[in-house]
Amino acid sequence: METHRQPVHTQTAAYHLAKDRLELIEARFRELQSSDIPLVQDVATYLLGNGGKRLRPALVALCAQACGYEGDDDIELGVIVEFIHTASLVHDDIVDDAVTRRGNEPANRVWGNQLAVLFGDFLYARSLALSVSLGKLRLVEVLTEATSRLVEGEMLDVLHNGNAELGLDTYMDIIDRKTASLFAGCAQAAGVLAEVSSEQEAALATFGHDIGIAFQLIDDLLDYAADPDRLGKQVGADLREGKMTYPLIHLLENGSAEQRAAAMACLGDADATQTGLESVLEAMRATGSLDATREAAARYAEQARTALSVLPPTPARDALGELPQFVVNRGH
Repeated sequence: METHRQPVHTQTAAYHLAKDRLELIEARFRELQSSDIPLVQDVATYLLGNGGKRLRPALVALCAQACGYEGDDDIELGVIVEFIHTASLVHDDIVDDAVTRRGNEPANRVWGNQLAVLFGDFLYARSLALSVSLGKLRLVEVLTEATSRLVEGEMLDVLHNGNAELGLDTYMDIIDRKTASLFAGCAQAAGVLAEVSSEQEAALATFGHDIGIAFQLIDDLLDYAADPDRLGKQVGADLREGKMTYPLIHLLENGSAEQRAAAMACLGDADATQTGLESVLEAMRATGSLDATREAAARYAEQARTALSVLPPTPARDALGELPQFVVNRGH
């Protein structure tokens, strides 16, 4: 069983500036993994030491810096948002009956669904307790609202699984909740820590929201167009699981009857052949569905960058301005 993989950071100025804070956040993860119940500690170590980009904690650290925050509560806040994110992944893997997560077996494959769902609940509860300990009611409000919207998005995602009639407007509402809400909460909560103005807090929420939408759209794209070894899962997994994502919805709305039929033949079919998947991918290229997905992500990324203009010019703000492009250009 592989554990304690190093987080996947990049050479962007953003991660360079956040490096010291991220190291402190990682150390705090290790402290909080301790439990008098060995199983809880085993699952925590497996999940929280299992790599990842740590994009959300980095967002917290950088937004706090950009707002001039000089305390240490950004460390705890970085831990909180990663706990919330990890809990959502645990529950997602159970719902999707996922086979891999970041190249490893997901928790439910190792310990079973019952223990995995309970551990996801444990992480949500721990994150709430930690947020209360920071002593700012507004911070708790921001984080609980983000978490509530995230869970609503997960429920809507399940409700519409395999729904070939799902339109792009409804899909965008789902990812607004499921993905963008926590990104928005990360940035906004950092502003709350720094006690910024209401205008700046709103701008930070907008920045986080739009970068979160861009992140999810690129995730949608990579499911069809990425190197599976870098992606950490099989290409076409979303299609096999019946998930309606931006490129698929675009294809169903714009493709020919033959192209739509090829997609429908693979939708929700765990045993879809490679030939079938290739035909769907070719249809997406022909209809511009992959390009449309990247273009939509790029629009949200640019909106995110523009939202930062209300913050004072600092190296941290400049580094934040690089994150949207990193999100759009990433390969996994």
